[in-house]
Amino acid sequence: MTASHRAARWIPGGSALVTVLLGCALALTGSTDTGTAWFAVRVYGREEPVLSVPVEVGDRIELSHTHSVHRRPVHEVYSVSPSAGLAMEELRADAHGANLPSGPETVDGVTSTFVREDGGYRVEHHGRPLGTVRMVVGTPDVDHRLTLGGREIRLLDLVDPRARVELFVQTHPGVRAM
Repeated sequence: MTASHRAARWIPGGSALVTVLLGCALALTGSTDTGTAWFAVRVYGREEPVLSVPVEVGDRIELSHTHSVHRRPVHEVYSVSPSAGLAMEELRADAHGANLPSGPETVDGVTSTFVREDGGYRVEHHGRPLGTVRMVVGTPDVDHRLTLGGREIRLLDLVDPRARVELFVQTHPGVRAM
């Protein structure tokens, strides 16, 4: 069975809680729209996500991996933005490498702050709006992992290596809870 056939389906508290909450929303409002935002991962070009997790505005989503060129750890932090989907908050690394910042940068009118710290550096992006993040999932030695809501999710448990995926936020629960 390939990774694309073993998609993770998770909501904290399980499906019974979701059923109760959606039932209450329907009974009280006549609608199942609870106003919740959903962080999702889908294979690029496909509609159906392989992961969908309820989130709230301001929640942090962390992406950790080993850089594919210089083989050093990289840690990225995104947030759920009320108007832009995902926003970039910070990037941390212990060494410079290909496609990693080496100083402050201005992108779309937002200038990052470059901070040298013991054992590496941190780049603060100050909530720079990104919308959707497109990426290629690395091989096991790169090991992309998401952390949100206190849970770690390994992308290779959702898709095959080298799969092109999109990380995004949907503010309407039209994306089915998984």
